[in-house]
Amino acid sequence: MKKSFTFLKVSCVAVLLSIMWISEGLAQGLRTSYFMDNVPARLKMNPALQPARGYFNIPAIGAIGLSASSNKLSIDDFIDIIENENDFLNSDKFISRLDNKNTMNIDLTVDIISFGFYSGKGFWTVNLGARSIISASIPKSMFEFARYANIDPDSFEELNTQYDIRDIELHADIFTEIGLGYSRPVTKDLTVGGRVKLLVGLGNLDAKIDQIYAHVNTDDLASYQSWKVKTKGRLEASMKGLEFSYNSDSGYIDDIDFDSPGISGYGLGLDLGASYNLFGCINLSAAIIDLGFINWTKSSTTIATTNSEHDYGDFANSGSDEYDPDNTEAGDVFDFDLIQFQTEENAKSRSTSLRSTLNLGAEYTLLNNKLGFGLLSSTQFTQPEAYSELTISANYRPKNWFGVSLSYSFLHSDFETLGIGLKLGSIFIGSDYLMTKSLGDANRANVYLGVSVPLGKKRQDYRRK
Repeated sequence: MKKSFTFLKVSCVAVLLSIMWISEGLAQGLRTSYFMDNVPARLKMNPALQPARGYFNIPAIGAIGLSASSNKLSIDDFIDIIENENDFLNSDKFISRLDNKNTMNIDLTVDIISFGFYSGKGFWTVNLGARSIISASIPKSMFEFARYANIDPDSFEELNTQYDIRDIELHADIFTEIGLGYSRPVTKDLTVGGRVKLLVGLGNLDAKIDQIYAHVNTDDLASYQSWKVKTKGRLEASMKGLEFSYNSDSGYIDDIDFDSPGISGYGLGLDLGASYNLFGCINLSAAIIDLGFINWTKSSTTIATTNSEHDYGDFANSGSDEYDPDNTEAGDVFDFDLIQFQTEENAKSRSTSLRSTLNLGAEYTLLNNKLGFGLLSSTQFTQPEAYSELTISANYRPKNWFGVSLSYSFLHSDFETLGIGLKLGSIFIGSDYLMTKSLGDANRANVYLGVSVPLGKKRQDYRRK
């Protein structure tokens, strides 16, 4: 019995589609750059943070990067899952490092064209970009079931005979945006800004499995190769070119394919921010990013549900006299044969919300703003749960063409990562997680590369010479 398609493979396909459409990607905001006011990248996190002068990001290389994180899985684990070449489910080390709930997040974005310029006291920004956000939550019990359900029973001394698996989730959003931003001082110390974004939806997937209950089929107790399974869940997908195939006997979905992807919906987004200078040496700021929605068309939408009870993995009745490990694929943690989704007849249009981010910052500056110490709280409201990080930084910016920032994010870093941002002429490179341990063992990583050229004259009221 060769499984047709897996939950993790769906995630990987979404990632690959993102790379195909975007070419390169960056995380929505590099926290280490937030207090580097000679770097355009920080405008992604707060549209009110006016730079010293205008800028033009070089197309394709002006702003590229990647962000990936998990509460437990390492980068090496990600690679094993995606490549599906290593039998990672049979690794005791892999199973032991899992938590009861294991989350994974991937965030990619690129500004194809972006620039900003001053007009009077106001600062305008324009950008054309694309973004992909993928997140998943898989309980440890799902990995354990996938490990034990389809193995030679003689390979392990002890096997569980039943599993109660709950709350599996996968969410994916792929869209492009056209943004227009404006910021302006309201008083001597207060600056406000905003950005309006027209969104073009390329694809969305929301899958939630409330429960999978599996126990050994008593008719095949000796082999542990046949299971009685109960499932309950819902899948909503909106993507042009997304095609499902169906089991000829039962009518449930057993495979998925992509053909000629295209525009699947439209929406609007909004960024709002403010910055306030207190006592001339303390800068306070706040922003809410990605307020908005995308409305997905009826023609691109498929809705499927499952509430079934069935046999699964019955090798004994599949025409094979003995267990054959080639009949199953390593990494088949979650597949359509197991879940048995059935499509609803009356599909309709649907709307999804953007995954907003709240940024709160404070910086104490010295030496005519050349040196600063900052504190940034960043909370991203991703699905299935919000993700928060608290970052402290030391920022040195003696010239507009040169700046460096060292940061430390300590809510999820396990005291083993640092961040760095370096501005040198037109080039900026940075990461929130400069690994002090091996890259493969890290469970979160990001990188940002930007290349921009200045536009217009430096502001006369800007403090550094």
